[in-house]
Amino acid sequence: MNKRTILIAAFLFLASFLAAAQSSPSETSIDTNAMTKETQQMDQHNNKMGLFWWIPVEFWEQSAIESGGNLEEIRKQFAPLREYTMFVVGVGNLKVGTITWLPEAEIRSSVVLRDQSGNTYKPVDKVSAEAQAISDILKPVFKNILGPMAEGLNVVYFPTKDSAGNEFANPRRRTEFSLLVANLMGPATSTYTWRLPLTSLLPPKFCPVGKEKVDANWKYCPWHGNKLDTDSTPTSTPAKR
Repeated sequence: MNKRTILIAAFLFLASFLAAAQSSPSETSIDTNAMTKETQQMDQHNNKMGLFWWIPVEFWEQSAIESGGNLEEIRKQFAPLREYTMFVVGVGNLKVGTITWLPEAEIRSSVVLRDQSGNTYKPVDKVSAEAQAISDILKPVFKNILGPMAEGLNVVYFPTKDSAGNEFANPRRRTEFSLLVANLMGPATSTYTWRLPLTSLLPPKFCPVGKEKVDANWKYCPWHGNKLDTDSTPTSTPAKR
């Protein structure tokens, strides 16, 4: 995998991380800031703070394309990541003006992924060299841009297919999955759920009655109550630049 492409994508990844809370979704076919808003979950309670960010391969592809890369080459470079479901996870204890991050080993032993059928998956212990390269590049990028706040951010990989070989976290298909976090945000298990497809990856969708724009994963219009079209969502590709 081309390390320069990965590095550029990693910097764009962090730029998206910093801008996501302020940016509004654009009307382009793939808006990485909008995708970040849909895939990133933050939680704060019990004097704890947690970041749980699912990062689809499409995010990396689009970030690299925005740097001027060739679409087909980028797809080949990031194809190995399609073997995994990638997360960035960080949990810390909050004190006045500071946060003490939990170690990676504790994070990994306390999280599991659950698919729509109820199957659960532990983090993958050993990943491919290409996937490991992403982790190795991200950590110093985190530190350079975010400083001490980056110390507790960990890249965690899970399987992407069930025992029958079915992909359970396709961002363009109607499905859902959850990250179960045990005893990190409190004494119980906290559940963070992603309901798909991602609106940022699909063409705009509108209510047939009032023509209001709706999210791609909505089943009913919240204003009129009518059932929305739930046919199989179209496949799209990253926007060329």
